[in-house]
Amino acid sequence: MLPSFAANGFLPLGRYSVSFDEAESMLVSAPEFRDSATRTALWDGFLSYVDRFLALEDAYADVLDGRTIVHRVWLGGSFVSAKPDPGNIDATLLIDTRAERAVRGNPGSKWLTTAFQSRVRMKEEFGVSPLRIGYQPVAHIFQLDRLTPEERTYFTQRGVWDDWWQRCRLPDQTDRSPSEQSAAPARGYLEVRL
Repeated sequence: MLPSFAANGFLPLGRYSVSFDEAESMLVSAPEFRDSATRTALWDGFLSYVDRFLALEDAYADVLDGRTIVHRVWLGGSFVSAKPDPGNIDATLLIDTRAERAVRGNPGSKWLTTAFQSRVRMKEEFGVSPLRIGYQPVAHIFQLDRLTPEERTYFTQRGVWDDWWQRCRLPDQTDRSPSEQSAAPARGYLEVRL
């Protein structure tokens, strides 16, 4: 069952796993967004953005060994709220580093860098404000002394963005950057399965 927006206009606390179609149904084609001037165009831009990764997966399926480049996508911000006309889609992409390494150097693989080089450019071109986490499947999560530097970076980035997507900026502050006052979880976000 898809989560509903709470009285504050955000999802209840937590990370909600949804399919791509469920995310579209909830955030674009839901009756409450019927009159939105931005949601459909933003979603179309997001589809175009993600399709570039999927095209690489298709083109290099033989070297990917069944892995996907995009492990999951986290959606947060105003697009994952009851706001009728958000200005962009805030997306954190969990990029499988093993798949990324397998594809690098091949034609078209420059997208793996370009996609995250300039959030401003991606927002202008696709309506997406993307962030990247280098996904690592880690077997020994309770043996911290065995973590490689890459695995530590993954856990740090994952924790940072999980924390961020559950925060709300405080409206009465002139500095809207993360603070101790805004640290308490106040909203949920979506984890989209491709």
